[in-house]
Amino acid sequence: MNDSLFGIFDDVFISDFSVNEDGNKTVIELGENGEYGNLEAYSLFPGVILAYIDVNIDNVGDVFFEQKINHRLLEINHCDEGRYSYAVNDDKVVYFGKGDLCISVYDLTKSFSDFPVGYYKGLELFIDVDVANDYIGEYIPDFDLIEFYEDLKSFGGYVLIRANEKIDHVIGELYSVDERIKESYFKLKCLELLLFFSITDFKRFDCYPLSRRQVDIVDRVKDDLICDLSVQITIDELACKYGISKTGLKNSFKEVYGKPIFKWRKEFKLNYACKLIEDSDLSIGEISRRVGYSSPSKFSQAFKDYVGCSPSEYRG
Repeated sequence: MNDSLFGIFDDVFISDFSVNEDGNKTVIELGENGEYGNLEAYSLFPGVILAYIDVNIDNVGDVFFEQKINHRLLEINHCDEGRYSYAVNDDKVVYFGKGDLCISVYDLTKSFSDFPVGYYKGLELFIDVDVANDYIGEYIPDFDLIEFYEDLKSFGGYVLIRANEKIDHVIGELYSVDERIKESYFKLKCLELLLFFSITDFKRFDCYPLSRRQVDIVDRVKDDLICDLSVQITIDELACKYGISKTGLKNSFKEVYGKPIFKWRKEFKLNYACKLIEDSDLSIGEISRRVGYSSPSKFSQAFKDYVGCSPSEYRG
């Protein structure tokens, strides 16, 4: 079942990949020996695939093509960890993170995509609406997938629903399912989600996508933040350098990376410090200086608050 839908993957992967089938489950390893992660996919109904996604990708262009597909394909993405982005229309990019749900028309959101923090875990429903409509209609008679697809297309091609209790209730349980009931449970949850969509007014969900210019500024700001970790940088300096308001810069950065600028930089510094402790013979004092702390004691306290142990203990 769904051989033609699985065949779409041949059109979107640049990297090497291997496919292993086990009954109704198909595991796709991305890159040599799964270096980029994997997709664990299940056929639920004709035209409907559920995929668990677990990828570690610094450059999305190493793995995926971004091209049109000859299917009316609906995608429903739920993020469990990391962040993901879609391009929409000609000059907008929408980002979503932990707990968020994005429903999109494939052809309108695949001209550009990215994993801004380098990793992503979540699940995705791929629905070929022309194939699936009659089968889903047997269970939800008042819900027309093709009509839903066309409405979404006219609405801009996507809807982003931020994390909330309802979404967590419908989706959250899919991440820990007993092997003995997976196949039946996945089908029930798919129908529950579509039933939820059938009574949801998506026009009430506001989303504020970024322009390509804003995304480009955030990329350059990130480069400035990591270029020399020992240098102190202010938001005033960054906003002035790139001709953007301080509020606009802070909001844009948080939309891309899911965290305020200096919280993100602090965590980057401490993660880099972990790497230096693991991979070098540098003294703790030198590492402290390299990641921008004015004294080893302040560095040690920040490190312990973040990692859970002192730098010396971490080095072992």
